[in-house]
Amino acid sequence: RAGVYAGLSRAMLVSKIFELNDTMLETASSQFHNAVAQICALNVGMELNMEGLDEEKEVRDGQVVPPQDEEDL
Repeated sequence: RAGVYAGLSRAMLVSKIFELNDTMLETASSQFHNAVAQICALNVGMELNMEGLDEEKEVRDGQVVPPQDEEDL
């Protein structure tokens, strides 16, 4: 697989990295929204609390919170 990128210039490699990063972020966001839609579909008629729901947040100690900075870990 390394041969695929062997002939690319540094600028082209950097461009490819950014392109892949954007694709990964779009995919993760799409999967998050799909999971939320599935939860809603499986719980029709139930009132679900969506306040504070955010694809960038995480669950820690049973709470939905912003992610910790790596330097705080």
